Amino acid sequence: MKNVVILGSKGNLGGQLLRLYPDATGWDREDIDATDFPSLRARLSGLAFVPGAVVNCVAFNDVDGAEDRPEQAFLLNADLPGELARIARELGIPLVHYSTNYVFDGAKGEYAEGDAPAPLSTYGRSKLLGERRVAENGGQWYVLRTAVIFGPKGESALSKKSFVDIMLDLSEKRDAIEVVSDEINNLTYAPDLAGATRRLLATPPPSGIYHLTNSGGASWFDCAREVFRIAGRNVTTIPVPAARFPRKAARPAKALLLNTKQPPLRPWQEALAEFLGADAKRP
Repeated sequence: MKNVVILGSKGNLGGQLLRLYPDATGWDREDIDATDFPSLRARLSGLAFVPGAVVNCVAFNDVDGAEDRPEQAFLLNADLPGELARIARELGIPLVHYSTNYVFDGAKGEYAEGDAPAPLSTYGRSKLLGERRVAENGGQWYVLRTAVIFGPKGESALSKKSFVDIMLDLSEKRDAIEVVSDEINNLTYAPDLAGATRRLLATPPPSGIYHLTNSGGASWFDCAREVFRIAGRNVTTIPVPAARFPRKAARPAKALLLNTKQPPLRPWQEALAEFLGADAKRP
């Protein structure tokens, strides 16, 4: 599929999508203010081609920061995808939007696509409202829930370091690192998620919500220990409860996304090994 429009194209995920869609039109902050909805509508409707899809990688991903800046979180995570869905429907363009396992409270532990959400935080509530607005306003739409993305850092100055990179940085400064062991999530390698997005659009299924993460689940402690093992870092990893690091936003203790509607992605350990191997070869 050519002529895909990618919003947030210099972020961690957007950059990987651009690698798979070399003919794509990529827009980031310097190209357009996506929250200026009349301008966004004019830019999309004024393109010299009809996009094969619009893929929205713009989001407010600061989970704790959303507690202090709820207006910004809801603007980017709910208002923007809702407006994009409306524009895409009017133009007859499929829309892909990404959401999160944080729309669940963790009480059930594992969640299929049709399970009832119950977010614990402002961030989770903003993402859930975004899902609902896409469903209400969209024509052909896909909400792809994912979790704990890692991989090559995006070009944007606003691209955050992943948990994997943070652990590697800490391992250069400390001999022992405390890591939370009682919060369990899926992990998702950005190139794998980009590839799964491309496959989904190549043979589009019915509109709806889809879970896309690498297979398996892990605590932050499990992930850190695997990072250090693969990278050959001699670091003592100490399991601690989440209460050891008080944070503004509540997190689900265990919110694993079950992929019941798309082909499974490879185990997160395999993806992590590939990333760290490639990372070691970069200058």
